[in-house]
Amino acid sequence: MRVLPAIGQDDLRELGLPLGPRKRILTEIEALASLSAVADNGSLPGMEAERRQVTVLFADIFGFAAISERLVAEATHDLLNSFFAVADAAVLGFGGTIDKHIGEAVMAVFGAPIAHTDDPERAIRAAVALHQAAQDMAPPLSIHTSIASGQVVASRMGSEGHREYTVTDDPVNLAFRLTDLAGPGETYASAGVARGLGSRLAAAFLGPRSIEGLPEPIEVWCIDGMVAVDQLAPATTFVSRGSSARPMSLSVPRTAWPASSNSAMTYRAM
Repeated sequence: MRVLPAIGQDDLRELGLPLGPRKRILTEIEALASLSAVADNGSLPGMEAERRQVTVLFADIFGFAAISERLVAEATHDLLNSFFAVADAAVLGFGGTIDKHIGEAVMAVFGAPIAHTDDPERAIRAAVALHQAAQDMAPPLSIHTSIASGQVVASRMGSEGHREYTVTDDPVNLAFRLTDLAGPGETYASAGVARGLGSRLAAAFLGPRSIEGLPEPIEVWCIDGMVAVDQLAPATTFVSRGSSARPMSLSVPRTAWPASSNSAMTYRAM
């Protein structure tokens, strides 16, 4: 996060971003820089471990091992820096925070340390923008992304030599694992994300999937994006994928969905 203040209008213009998104990104960078300065003085509220409701986004370059084998080390380094630049810009443009870069992946958080009332929607819009930004790179990249929402522990972690603000708990692990399931160009999301957005979400229900490290299968959705307001239907239509699956239509109004992410959702066959 310390390098973000160095990003300016010229850098964002080179990435091809129009004026509106450039202004939003610079505003978020200024806000994060202020938080970082306060945190360095140890006076940022909430820097002690606290429970936060967040949405976690992972974005990973698909097939990166094969790509890097064709490149010299310096070219690989440049490619990663270019990807991180466009990925970070997409996340910041929708009010998210870059938690860390892990290998060829980006982990972003919506809801900590800065929270919005629509963090899941922001994460989905950022994922859509990320896919497009990666495709617009030279050379074009295919990425796979994942999104999960839930309660995490947010705090400054580390030692006296190095501390950073980060989040930990099940939603982080789930989002990370969902990335492995998603193919190139796909965004997978957890049930908590789908339930929270309801009829505003364009998604395909994939059914329960086994996730490494989790004791039971998890309901998974493949996300296409957000539905335009003028295209909203009375109920969300999810298409279940698989050889024996049929299209499914949600029979429970969004306002009547169970609050618990562990509760079953009611469907009827079309």
